Amino acid sequence: MRVVLLGEHRADRMVPPLACAGAEVVVLSFVDLDELLGGEASCAKLSAELTDAGLLSLLREHDADLAVANLGQIGQERMLPVYARVGAAWRARGRRMLAHSEEFARLATDKVWLHTVARQRRWPTPQGVVCDGPAAVLAAAETIGLPAMVKEACSEPFAGRHYVPDGRSLRQACGQVRFPALVQAVVAGEEFGVELLTTPSGTVVWPIASMGRLDSDCSPGKRARVAPAPMPDEAHRELLRVVEDITAGFGPAGPWQMDLAVGDDGRLRIIEINGRLSGMSNLSWTSSGVDPQAAHVAAALGEPVPPCRAEQVALELPVRNDAVLPPAPVGTELRCFTGNSANRGPFHLGYYRAVLGVPADRAESARDWLRSVPPQLLLAPPRTAVDQLARGTRALEQSPPGAA
Repeated sequence: MRVVLLGEHRADRMVPPLACAGAEVVVLSFVDLDELLGGEASCAKLSAELTDAGLLSLLREHDADLAVANLGQIGQERMLPVYARVGAAWRARGRRMLAHSEEFARLATDKVWLHTVARQRRWPTPQGVVCDGPAAVLAAAETIGLPAMVKEACSEPFAGRHYVPDGRSLRQACGQVRFPALVQAVVAGEEFGVELLTTPSGTVVWPIASMGRLDSDCSPGKRARVAPAPMPDEAHRELLRVVEDITAGFGPAGPWQMDLAVGDDGRLRIIEINGRLSGMSNLSWTSSGVDPQAAHVAAALGEPVPPCRAEQVALELPVRNDAVLPPAPVGTELRCFTGNSANRGPFHLGYYRAVLGVPADRAESARDWLRSVPPQLLLAPPRTAVDQLARGTRALEQSPPGAA
């Protein structure tokens, strides 16, 4: 079997299980992966300006029995609608391709469309107004109030969105965004995230993670994050309702992720939907023991994906690049996830992510360890990490390992 992996995101974690399954793997990527993959796969160039015809030509050229959409790098997310259309065409030829439907691809790549659909289907989102120009943005801000977020309909990660606390920054944003754009109320509360994997047999959901308190920086990777995380019952029920509606009506096929907020009023708001795995995959893996990248491979091969229940607390810390953390407490596991040539992640931003896996009976020693870490090593205040650990421990106690 010849497998074409469309994108290099975490290819070092996806190629080995494919090779173990006997597949001959070709990775189409923006960068050279030969050194990273150690000969387990061959590599070819992925164009940043990929068209439907161009992708079909590539799949024919590499004689792909199976193609797998593997988004992650900046510049590739906008390819999701192309993958959706080509996936349908490739399957019609009797080949296989794991890719979302075109309807879901639009939800995941167009924030204006997501807002429009959410209002039609009564999904909870922040108050927002779709704007076609600067005058409409100014009028929307009068209605919604400041601070607010101004978001381009389609943009790359870390781009196309502006936190506007006052009139001056609002006018600056008007000159920087492409229209249509969405003006959205800022939610005061906590940010959550969840990763999912939809297959013909159902949707696997990894433990919900807390991204910490929402702030004007809009960079959850710089905060202490934890999985599992307790979510108010009503917000959790609303989340399950929306997930069921999306899977039934929009055709996700493969991995996806949701950015969520729970306001200080306890209500859920959907911030964003992504048609890919995210930066929280290391949390998902550490908490559940099931690597989302390996699960993605299993789904592509038509193999069952195991349940992804929380087995331990996973606490993620943003650590300065030149810092080395003290050895982890006995009975816990500390793993550091730095950038590489295929997935630079946060490395170029001045920090890497360290994830501490904490069984329920090691929470006290983990707390003591956190308090001993020199604060200058971390981007997030150590006290927030201690608080997040306590929240993760409570969530684990409410749903102990192995519980359905």
